[in-house]
Amino acid sequence: MENKREQPGLAYQIIVFIFFFLIIIFSVYIGITRFLFSEIMMENSRESISHLAHETVSEIESRFTKVVDISHIIISLYHADYFDRKKLDTFLYDLIYEFNTLESVTIAYAPEYYLNGNSRTIYQNRNQPGFKELKLEDYQYLDWFQIPYELKSKYWTEPWYDANSTKQIVISYCVPLFAQGKCVGIMRMDTKLSDLQRIVSPLKLERSGYAFLISSVGTIITHPADSLTFNESIFSLAEAANDSQLRQIGENMIKGETDFVHLQGDNILGDSWLYYTPLLTNNWSLGIVIAHKDVVKDLNLLLIIQTLFSLVIFITISLVVYYRTFNVSKPIRYFADIASKIGQGDFDAQLPLSGNSYEIDHLIQSFSAMQESLKVYIKNLEITIEEKNRILAEVQIASKIQQKLIPENTEHPYDIKAISCYGILEPAGVIGGDLYDFFPVDESQFLFVIADVAGKGIVAAMTMTMVSTYLRTISTYHYTASEILQNLNNFLCKQSSVSNFVTALLGIIDLEKGELEFSNAGHTPLIIKKKGNRYKIYSETHSTPLGVFENMQIGSSNLMLDKGDELILFTDGITETMDEAEDFLGIKGVVKIIRELSTDSPEQTATQIIQKVHNFAKNAAVRDDITILVIDYWRA
Repeated sequence: MENKREQPGLAYQIIVFIFFFLIIIFSVYIGITRFLFSEIMMENSRESISHLAHETVSEIESRFTKVVDISHIIISLYHADYFDRKKLDTFLYDLIYEFNTLESVTIAYAPEYYLNGNSRTIYQNRNQPGFKELKLEDYQYLDWFQIPYELKSKYWTEPWYDANSTKQIVISYCVPLFAQGKCVGIMRMDTKLSDLQRIVSPLKLERSGYAFLISSVGTIITHPADSLTFNESIFSLAEAANDSQLRQIGENMIKGETDFVHLQGDNILGDSWLYYTPLLTNNWSLGIVIAHKDVVKDLNLLLIIQTLFSLVIFITISLVVYYRTFNVSKPIRYFADIASKIGQGDFDAQLPLSGNSYEIDHLIQSFSAMQESLKVYIKNLEITIEEKNRILAEVQIASKIQQKLIPENTEHPYDIKAISCYGILEPAGVIGGDLYDFFPVDESQFLFVIADVAGKGIVAAMTMTMVSTYLRTISTYHYTASEILQNLNNFLCKQSSVSNFVTALLGIIDLEKGELEFSNAGHTPLIIKKKGNRYKIYSETHSTPLGVFENMQIGSSNLMLDKGDELILFTDGITETMDEAEDFLGIKGVVKIIRELSTDSPEQTATQIIQKVHNFAKNAAVRDDITILVIDYWRA
């Protein structure tokens, strides 16, 4: 047999409940904190990165602005023709020497004006002036000359290697030179790319952050990975990685937009954040990348601290609650053990005096009162059971006495050859209120009776005992059925019993003549089965039931019995038998049973009728006593 699983203790259940409750609270609290702090930290990171980016852009822009401002001065002096070539070259060299943002200055004339001036480059080499005379083939097909010359506008070049003079990668600001409304040449001012790289490269954010520059066409100009510089563009990287988000970012950067975007998933920059902003001077764009883990590093640290702090709070609360719950439940466990002993019959088991709380004290007091009540109840129950057993024993004795009042079934009662009798009495309880009896009144008179007392139980049985005894007494002095019942009626009316309401059918057979006189006092009909499977029903009653009206006149009927007639008498316990549908058997049902009988003796007739009555009832409850008496008359 499988053992019943032991239920966990109260302290354990409270701890588990608090655990899940606190888990929910802490989860919600940590989730809300993470959301709010994440928004704040993202905004702070954006502000920090944008501040750094704008400082860097501002520094780069200041270098470009200086170049542009110097170009304005040179152009003004050039158009004013204030200096001759020698003086202008000296002035340009002084500018290059003074401003470290300016690496060299080139004046290149268009082919049709080439003979009117000398195209040349002025630069500084180890604090010594350098001059480079230029030929048309040295520059007329290069971008820095062709594009501003054709556009007739200022132009910032892409980084390029100056092999003629500075021998470095430079960025050039090109300004058209006009004379009499015509473009006669281009003035080019160079600044070193390495200076910009020294501005951008040191930018570091956390451990993984870095900055990069792209040109107006997306070419990577500065990047911590040297292999990408000038070899790749942001679009080539996006194309190689098939990264549509990076491609869109590149388009936004060359459009001069500013944004702070989160790059997720499988991309070349990894899970990171990118801030980009343009350089207004030459439409370049600066990008700053920082890994997402570095952005949320402080947030994660905060969450870890918060989680550990919550765990400490939870453990502390759990220990406090467990200690208190254990102390509170301790008297309950002791109380449960005492209750178990009381349940096993030990009503003197000592309850605890106090439970450390008002509720437990109240429970102990209530249980103590119940314990005293149980003692009284058990004592009364023992008395009641003893009384019940005594009454039951008396009822069983009364039942045996009642059974003794019923005549014994023999083939010829009292050795009367002309009569065969067989009776069956099945009480609904231990003792019943039905009766049948038969005995000879004298040598030629044979009396039989069947009766039913209203009610059940010991009172009805005692009434029936009185009826049986009284009948045998008075039948000696009265020779007709009506006289006997009248006398019995008056006797019952004088009794104060609550069950003196009796139906009875009493008959006297003249054994020699075969004459039958019978009287029916409110009882069920008499049925006589004759030879040839015929039957006759005598439904007439000669009075109301006995014990109601004193000095009541009771009539009788007389008839002649034929040899072989079978008298069938029964109580209403048979006619009122119900089946499972609660339909009564009734007289028609009894007649149907009798009609189908094929018997040779009163015993067979009685037992078969009772068996068929039980078959009709099936599993329906028996509600009344069932009694039947069958008498066969054989004329002497």
